[in-house]
Amino acid sequence: MYRRARWPFRAAAACLLAALAAGCSGTSTPPNNPASKHSTDTASESGKSAPDSPGPGRRRARSPFASLASYLATRPGEVTAAVYDRTTGRTWIFHPGVREDTASIVKVEIMGTALREAQVAGTTLPGTELALMTTMIENSDNDAATQLLADDGGPPKVQAFDKSAGMTDTTVSTAAFIPGSTTLPGWGLTTTTALDEVRLVSAFAFPNTLLNATDRNYGLGLMEHVDADQAWGVSAGVEPGTTVALKNGWLPLDLTNYTNWQVDSIGWIHGNGRDYVLAVLSGGNPDEQTGIDTIDTISAKVYSELGPKG
Repeated sequence: MYRRARWPFRAAAACLLAALAAGCSGTSTPPNNPASKHSTDTASESGKSAPDSPGPGRRRARSPFASLASYLATRPGEVTAAVYDRTTGRTWIFHPGVREDTASIVKVEIMGTALREAQVAGTTLPGTELALMTTMIENSDNDAATQLLADDGGPPKVQAFDKSAGMTDTTVSTAAFIPGSTTLPGWGLTTTTALDEVRLVSAFAFPNTLLNATDRNYGLGLMEHVDADQAWGVSAGVEPGTTVALKNGWLPLDLTNYTNWQVDSIGWIHGNGRDYVLAVLSGGNPDEQTGIDTIDTISAKVYSELGPKG
């Protein structure tokens, strides 16, 4: 969605940030296979899990989210996050299974659907759809997303793409509009989990059977060139020379009071000894900036934690 012309959504049920430190799990199954299933180890309240398989120059025995519990306990709302560290082959999940609205991060699903449909058909996307995709991702244009979604075949086609990508906990919204509106698009009410968003971005970041290299690189190129005022979230704290391909979403769920903000950020971070996919979904924020600040702090910490060790 546009940052300069934000669009609102329905009110959502408030989620309490309780027992924050207890909801963390880890797995050694990489998500870059679109059909992969993730078996998770139950983590302790300190955020620790079973030791990782050694990666080049590092051996990690705890979640990169572990030290964030005290910080998040002081923040309003709720956070769920997941990260796949390709260097170690580990996936870490904070508050696994929690579903949140996607807002504009669903546009990556719409993009993936369009690219996959053309790939299966053995054709290339027409210039008009490529233009829509560029505007949809780089500028977060809602009208472009709505038109491309229609061209793709609507929510059922996106749901089929999600299934192929292993996004088993994502439900694509079939609403034409946000409740109470006749102009605001309903696709932003798609619900998802942080792990599913890691699977989605991994389908672009790493070789797989769902998207070919040309399509993956095209999508990543758009996500590497989002408008400057949208370059926050998973890119926070990265060092110069680090490449970030991201998509963010932001929306007020309480239209009456313009509060209860959903703020999400997903992306691939690589360079300076790092190679990981991160998704952070934050709901129940009193305003947009609170959500951005929370995600920025989490993302900067993850970047630090996943740096080369020793």
